[in-house]
Amino acid sequence: MQSIDEVELLGVDWGTTNLRVMRIGNDGRMLESRHDPRGASKVKPGEFGTVLRDVMGDWADPDLPVLVCGMAGGRNGWLETEYRECPVSLETLAPVKIAGEELDISIVPGVSLHIDGVLVDVMRGEETQVMGLQDSEDGALIVTPGTHSKWISFENESIVSFRTFLTGDLFAAIRAETLLGHEMGDAGSDLEAFETGVRRALDDNALTANLFSVRTYRLSGQISESSTADYLSGLLVGAEVAAQRIHQQSPIVVLGTNLLCSLYARALRIAGSPNVKTLDATNAAATGLWRIRQAML
Repeated sequence: MQSIDEVELLGVDWGTTNLRVMRIGNDGRMLESRHDPRGASKVKPGEFGTVLRDVMGDWADPDLPVLVCGMAGGRNGWLETEYRECPVSLETLAPVKIAGEELDISIVPGVSLHIDGVLVDVMRGEETQVMGLQDSEDGALIVTPGTHSKWISFENESIVSFRTFLTGDLFAAIRAETLLGHEMGDAGSDLEAFETGVRRALDDNALTANLFSVRTYRLSGQISESSTADYLSGLLVGAEVAAQRIHQQSPIVVLGTNLLCSLYARALRIAGSPNVKTLDATNAAATGLWRIRQAML
């Protein structure tokens, strides 16, 4: 275990469904972390401070700054922070301090993309992960799989543009609320079914028609009932990859959890992307928070 003297920052990654508090050292490394299922969507207005103090527990220290990223800064979060418009660098992401707290707590703002003066996309949380990447990833296309997958152009140490896909949200909704999801299990056990879905999506861009093949493939026995979730996942991830084929030859970094990263990397390679790397988003978020803090000193 690391010495408490090495802790420089308490980092908080407050997603929609989960909360993670991290002790971050003076070199940007995550030393320890604590997890809690009380994501921003499960916390009532006015209770964010109470929840955070509960999870921090004995880590709380008036002399130790706390930097928060993610949906705690959203409209229904702890304190709504404005979106900073692309291009966005470390210096652009100056945190907003929360008044009236005994601890020194600030929230990282989100990022927005405008085209011809019209707001077309937003993000909260992924910008911090991207800022935690190594210099060697500058110039790459960063993919952050999840509920709302992001494809982020990162150039000259700045986020210059991005695009959001509701892949994870759509997968969950189809599985839980439609006929296609009837008796569908979890994804992750049948890579062959996943690849079949990816290839179909790459060959045919009619996503809603392809989705109905979940039913017809199961009725015909082409896909077993236990493999339909993997086939559906392949269809959705494949459609996402197909929409971004313009970047096929670019260096691509997939930043997220191990399972999702491996599936996206597999789909990208099936699509013909020659330069794909996967990285753990956990450490990237910690380093990103530390770098944002350092940029403000």
